Amino acid sequence: MTQIALPLDTALSAKDDGYIVTDVNAQVHGYLQNWQSWPNLTAILVGDSGSGKSAMALQFEQDSSGYIVDNAEMMADADLFHLWNRGKEERKPLLLTSAKPISEWNVQLPDLKSRLAASLLIEIDSPDEAMIEGLLQKYFSLRGLSISEDALSYLRKRMERSYRNVQLLAQQMDNLAIERKKPITRAIAMEALSQLQAMVEKPGKEPEAAQNIEEG
Repeated sequence: MTQIALPLDTALSAKDDGYIVTDVNAQVHGYLQNWQSWPNLTAILVGDSGSGKSAMALQFEQDSSGYIVDNAEMMADADLFHLWNRGKEERKPLLLTSAKPISEWNVQLPDLKSRLAASLLIEIDSPDEAMIEGLLQKYFSLRGLSISEDALSYLRKRMERSYRNVQLLAQQMDNLAIERKKPITRAIAMEALSQLQAMVEKPGKEPEAAQNIEEG
């Protein structure tokens, strides 16, 4: 697995399973590479769905031979506490990922609460323009398509900056391009954004992302 530095001069290949690094997550990337400095060798990675948590965790596991737990808030307190102790004994780092802040984990075990509180908290911020462009380029390149610079320029000034919105817009543009048998141009981007905004504003019609561009 590799990390992809932006700007992207060429389309990503379909075999590429790395994650994109821009200013918005460069510090996160640095923390994961320097796990030796983590307090108690434990870190908690929090970010929205599609922000790359799972891909980052897999890269970390590969680099460090440590332990990872995706959606850590769903793991039983006793099991998570046991894994924390195991990592401590073996001197292996432990990375926990979640889309929820720790305050919403509903941890009941006091000893586990104290250990989580003493762990390094790493948060992934909302995507910047470079991340949005990279994610859209990645989405379409993995499908053997491309998105025009005009389309990217139009979207970067108008779309909501969230990982979920990137996923929804990419899917909407993909559907329109297939339906019209046309490339992803500014016109496709305009129509996709208009349709998505209409769906969001319509009561009971909250759109759902079918697939993450980045894992996690």
